[in-house]
Amino acid sequence: MLKRGQLLTEDAKDHFFKIAYPAAPFEEYVDYYFEISTHPHAADFYINGLPSSNTLIAFNLNEQSWYSLKDGSETPAVFSHAHLLGHTSVLHTGIYTRGMHTFFVKLRPGIATLLFREEATSFVNTHADLSCLWKKELPLEQLMEAGSFRERILLFQQVLLKRLVNDRHYLKLQRLHQLMKSFHFLQLKGEKEIEKICQANWISYASARRDFLRYIGFTPKYCQRISRLKQALIAYKKHGYHFYCEDFGYTDFSHFAKDSRQITGRPPSLLV
Repeated sequence: MLKRGQLLTEDAKDHFFKIAYPAAPFEEYVDYYFEISTHPHAADFYINGLPSSNTLIAFNLNEQSWYSLKDGSETPAVFSHAHLLGHTSVLHTGIYTRGMHTFFVKLRPGIATLLFREEATSFVNTHADLSCLWKKELPLEQLMEAGSFRERILLFQQVLLKRLVNDRHYLKLQRLHQLMKSFHFLQLKGEKEIEKICQANWISYASARRDFLRYIGFTPKYCQRISRLKQALIAYKKHGYHFYCEDFGYTDFSHFAKDSRQITGRPPSLLV
C-alpha cells in the first residue's frame, strides 16, 4: 500500500530541497528551478503532485531513479536520465528514493509547446524521455558534471535562449500568462469573474479558451480551479481548518473540501 504523501510548497525549508527563481528574461519562461537530493541512508519519502498547468523537466544527476504513481494506478513510472513530465489533470505521488539527486525545471504554462514544437494536448497527463524531444542540445552530461545548483541553472538557461529566440507565438502566450496572474486570487464574485477579466484584457472568453487549449491544453476555468486549489491548500497546511476560505473563492470549508475531492479525488487532509 502506498504511503500517504505530503504537499511540498515553494517555501519548504527541508534540507533535501533547494529552490531558485529566474531573473529576466528567463522569468518569462520558467516559474522556478528546484533540486531534490536525498541522503544515501534516508528513508524514501512521498510528495503529492497536484493537477497543474505547468510542465516539468527533470534531469537525474546520478544513477538513482525516482518514481511517480498516478492516482488509481498500481504501476509507477520510473524516471532516470532526463524526462519531460507533462501538465496533468490527475493527482500523482512522487516517490523519492534514498540517494537520488535530480534537478528540476518548472516551465511556465504553455512554454513546452513552444520549446518542443508540439501540440499542447500531447503533453497532457504524459511523460517522455527528453532525448526524444531535445536531441541536439540536451545538456544532461554537462549538468551532471556541474559543481553547483547555480551552475546547472546557468547551463540550462544557455540552451533555453537558443531555442526560444523570436518565437512568433509567444505574444499570445504572454497574454494568457497575464490572465493567469489574476487566477491566483480570483474569487469568482462580481467583477472578478473570468469572463470580465478577459474583457479587461481586450480578449473574449471564447478566444481565450481557444488559445488556452492550443498552448496549454486546459480551459481557462480549469486552470483557475487548479490554481486556487493549490493556493488554498498551502493556506490550509499553514493554518488548518481556520484558514479563510473566502480568500480563495470558496463559500466555506465544505465547498473547499468538495472542490478538492472533485479535482484530486481526495479530501484536503490527505493532500497536505
